[in-house]
Amino acid sequence: MEKAIYQIKNLNHTIMRYCYITGALKDNLPTPAQMQILHYIGSKKGKKVYQRDIAVSLGLRRATLSEILKTMERNKLISKVSDEKDTRIKEIILSENAKEKFEAVKKNLDATEKAAIRGINQKELEIFFKVVKKMQENLNKEGIDIC
Repeated sequence: MEKAIYQIKNLNHTIMRYCYITGALKDNLPTPAQMQILHYIGSKKGKKVYQRDIAVSLGLRRATLSEILKTMERNKLISKVSDEKDTRIKEIILSENAKEKFEAVKKNLDATEKAAIRGINQKELEIFFKVVKKMQENLNKEGIDIC
């Protein structure tokens, strides 16, 4: 009997390979985790965004997020600016470079999404989303601090 988790891993690997071949991951473009962060910051439209906001929203551990943000800062995707009221916390700001790269990757990911769901009807997609959500809930119910 096939294992669901192996199929999920294989699907993820195929998606990443497709993205690389079609250009999304070439030229030092953001990783999927970085893309999620860029999307989150960009969606806040002028509101201040702090590391803790990103961690809570995306379910990332502080240490993991800290390393991703360091890499993003080194790659000039973001900058960190001390908060006016509390210098211990830093506001995360997107660079113009990040905005350009985000749009390039987003375009490719949209094309990847279209290719991946081609021939799958809306009902099948709804079932897929429902099953994935249930799997996430099952794992979260185990009480293990995953994120």
